[in-house]
Amino acid sequence: MVPAVRWLLVAAVALGLAAAPAVARVIPPRGSDVSATTLAHRIRAANDLGWSGEVHSQGSLQVPISTSAFSGVARLLADTADIRVWWRSPTDWRVARLRSTGESDLAVDGGLAVRFNYETSKVSVLPYSPVRLPEDSDVVPASLAHRMLSGAKAGELTRLASRRVAGRSAAGLRLVPADPRSTIGRVDVWADDATGIPLRVDLYDVKSPAKPFLTTQVTSFDPTRPSAKEASLDLAPHLSFTRGVSLDEAAGANAFAPFVPPDRVVGLPRLGDAVDFGAVGVYGRGPTAILAIPLRGFVARGLRDQLRKSPSSHQEGSRVTLEMGPISVLLADVASGHFLIAGTVTPATLLAASKDLASGVQRISR
Repeated sequence: MVPAVRWLLVAAVALGLAAAPAVARVIPPRGSDVSATTLAHRIRAANDLGWSGEVHSQGSLQVPISTSAFSGVARLLADTADIRVWWRSPTDWRVARLRSTGESDLAVDGGLAVRFNYETSKVSVLPYSPVRLPEDSDVVPASLAHRMLSGAKAGELTRLASRRVAGRSAAGLRLVPADPRSTIGRVDVWADDATGIPLRVDLYDVKSPAKPFLTTQVTSFDPTRPSAKEASLDLAPHLSFTRGVSLDEAAGANAFAPFVPPDRVVGLPRLGDAVDFGAVGVYGRGPTAILAIPLRGFVARGLRDQLRKSPSSHQEGSRVTLEMGPISVLLADVASGHFLIAGTVTPATLLAASKDLASGVQRISR
């Protein structure tokens, strides 16, 4: 082969490789003829499948909460995030929030969690609790879609046109909650045709249907299960290690606060099993959910001060209420304690739930 021809072939191959991602984006999706209920079942089942990749999320809510205990929640709903994911199963995974100054990781293996912050070189080893505040893994499309579709009824589901996400053909599904108490207007999900793993989720406020308040999308995707080594943290011995007793304020309250919430509020059943049940009440399903967290006095005081500063907050006695898009928040004194009650329900529903909580919660001796 003469040199000119050889270099022409090299150039052609290089051009083809460079163009491959762009070509993948313009190839039309295959389309899917499965029913909405079948697709929803595939999406829920895909939570057990392993995969890895990168996720970009964008929240647009105005969250007037900056106290350390709840800063992570505000960050998820109001900021942009780039997250690397290694997902082996719902109880074995690792996520890393990527930043220009480094990354922060959370690796979970069964009942143990390891948190690492690159900037501070600190490592925390903690018990992992399914009852906790939202964190980075909760905006991963697979996790978010699985939770939003929990308990979905056939009449709430319709198909959307397929689209390409992360170079993959993805089938579309829409959930429109039938419960008028929900403040989630709709949930749009696109799931990988081959695996059923959700690749994109858009959440819409019932009052602002034109634009999602949270969009999260996989930007690179490998449908193979990562190894145990990839999903774990390889940490140097010189780092600062600490052992904690709880993952966050909600997990700590669930384990140690001296309260037992009622089994139902505003007709919504309490979720969880015998292992999960503690002082925190989690009620409802998918897009109609309420969370009741007992707070320590100094945490409640700091949060109350933050909420009062918002011009949209309302105070009546010791009770402070606030709406943040589709999220209603209420801070109240209940059973000689402080409770943060929040949910994707109307303010009237949350107020009624707080009354059910006040009449049904029991204080116990620890």
